Amino acid sequence: MSNRENMEQPDFLSDEDWATLKDQTSSLARIRGDAKADVEAYLADPEGRATGGGPSGLPTLLLTCIGRKSGEERITPLVFLQHGDDMIVVGSLAGYDSHPAWYLNVSANPQCRVQLDHKKIATTARDATEDERRDLWPKLTAMFPPWGFFQNQTDRPFSIVVLSPADPA
Repeated sequence: MSNRENMEQPDFLSDEDWATLKDQTSSLARIRGDAKADVEAYLADPEGRATGGGPSGLPTLLLTCIGRKSGEERITPLVFLQHGDDMIVVGSLAGYDSHPAWYLNVSANPQCRVQLDHKKIATTARDATEDERRDLWPKLTAMFPPWGFFQNQTDRPFSIVVLSPADPA
């Protein structure tokens, strides 16, 4: 996003929460640093994270994918919506104009792994269909209203990714 100074405080956030959100999303470097710290904290104490027991109070998973350029494993903490057996994640990157790296990575190689608390699951990532997007977006923004706010800050449509458990071999 090119001009974050012009963002207007959404009605659903208090002044204090708005200041925190602006600070936490003030730069891509800040977002990456916080994500790295979140991964370390999740791995150190995963219990309850998948059901909202972590610091954010939101259900969070760890997504492990292969870097499309490096070929190395990359781990990202993501808020998710459980949808049947599938886990739904959003590539918001706080409304910046580029897709998050994890999304580019799973687009290049959809075979990935999810960690829910202590449980690790082989998954396959795919973009939600248009029908799924229409169904899921209201549920996603009800769970985490900043996604709707950040979507309005950029012309880039946020990716909605379905992570489905891989069929056992």
